Amino acid sequence: MPSMTLQVKTDPRVTDVVARLQNAGYETYIVGGAVRDFLLDRTPKDYDISTSATPEQVKAVFRDRRTLIIGRRFRLVHLYLGADILEISTFRKCPSRSAQANRPPRVADAPDAMILNDNEFGTADDDAHRRDFTVNALFYDPVTDRIADFTGMGMKDLKAGIIRSIGDPELRFEEDPVRILRALKLIGQYGFRLEEQTEAALRKTMPLVLHASVSRLTLELEKILKNSHGDAIFESFRRYGFLRYFLPQLDKGWDSPAGQYAMELFACRNRRMRTGLYRDSMSLAIALLTLPFAEEQNGNPPGGLWKLHDGIEPEFLQLMHRIFSPLILTRRSCSAAIRSLCAQTKLRAVRNEKNVRPSPVYPTARELALIQNEVQWHLPGFEELLPPPMKLGAPGKRRPHRRRRHRPAGEKQAAPPQNGEPGHAE
Repeated sequence: MPSMTLQVKTDPRVTDVVARLQNAGYETYIVGGAVRDFLLDRTPKDYDISTSATPEQVKAVFRDRRTLIIGRRFRLVHLYLGADILEISTFRKCPSRSAQANRPPRVADAPDAMILNDNEFGTADDDAHRRDFTVNALFYDPVTDRIADFTGMGMKDLKAGIIRSIGDPELRFEEDPVRILRALKLIGQYGFRLEEQTEAALRKTMPLVLHASVSRLTLELEKILKNSHGDAIFESFRRYGFLRYFLPQLDKGWDSPAGQYAMELFACRNRRMRTGLYRDSMSLAIALLTLPFAEEQNGNPPGGLWKLHDGIEPEFLQLMHRIFSPLILTRRSCSAAIRSLCAQTKLRAVRNEKNVRPSPVYPTARELALIQNEVQWHLPGFEELLPPPMKLGAPGKRRPHRRRRHRPAGEKQAAPPQNGEPGHAE
């Protein structure tokens, strides 16, 4: 098994978790996307841990901390580190034929190879070989500072920017069609290219994604909407013909003026996010992808606005459901997106701070207006006319404290109030 040292600075809390499991006698690594990001000189958004310890054994090791075993198809442990969550999974192997024979009744026309139960424990080598692509099968031990490349191709493919399936690519996509989506995400996010056999299998099995659960695909959509390369990911979906299965309405309107404007707004948001101007707000992404189609629905060109009227909020909500169908957005994110959309007419006409009232959604609405101005309006001095969020509200008064959502360990803190939504969990 090829291995190498990797001199990187990991979150010390994550290193401590790995060390505690190793000291308890369990082989343990950082796995997946975090290792890939280390090697590409990127900062991981979060960390995943894989270990030889079973979920119950992990709980026993961390009896002094809050832990929770979750999942049915894939059982793992959530370890709470303050406001953060660290996912710890047990090494697994590909399900045996006997396990597949005892699975629940299949969805009509779904491939026989599709995995519905994935809880057969194995070794680190088993776990690496049951993963999707070689670039995702690199394991890192932060205690000894060594990379383990169990497939023998992970490092080579990562350097070459190649997405290569582990094993028979057609079978791997049949086992889990969501792997098709993840391959195309790697193309959009990192500029990778598909290995020839992997590409042929991906194109052949692409319709199988219709058998994936809506909940899993919705989770993937949420990750894309928060991803600073989300526009490039959607473009890769469109280029390979996957978007018509994932978001058919967006695919249908892709070449329209509204569709092209939506992608321009999304790309601008992502550029601003990469430079730290705003955080990864999902409600902002929903609002800016909805806005051009709302303008079109109201008979306005890109950059035009609408007149607010009674019932416009339900119209926005119906439009969001149509654009993102068949996936299901959270009610909270849609509500925040709608309020941001409703604020645009007033923000577009702003002349001084008195025109803007304090609002919990103002930071997102303001950012949406700034993005429109950068892409379409081009109003000189517009940003200076909009007061920063930190100036809103009466001095000395604070909003009631709201419990913060848990972040995966390693995820960056949300932007400060002047650049992001304060305390808004999406």
